[in-house]
Amino acid sequence: CDSISLDGSSKSSTKDRGTYGHAQKMRASMTYAFGKLCGLGNMHWHESDAGDGTMVSNPSISVEVSSFMCSLRRHKVQAGEVTNSARAITS
Repeated sequence: CDSISLDGSSKSSTKDRGTYGHAQKMRASMTYAFGKLCGLGNMHWHESDAGDGTMVSNPSISVEVSSFMCSLRRHKVQAGEVTNSARAITS
């Protein structure tokens, strides 16, 4: 998860760490930014049909990012973080 600082050293257990909910908010903001502000839409990121190796559409909706988010959630739960769904928060 985020147990290692940017300089490569280990974070102490008392230091604040990012939550899965925060990661979801960051991904949602990037999806909006790429989709609406940059005009890339809401299709997943993929190679263009032209076959020239260029990638098109929204990179925050890529398979790789989705896989990372699933892995992050699993790691956060294993580390003891309690996740709440949006319904649980708003109900």
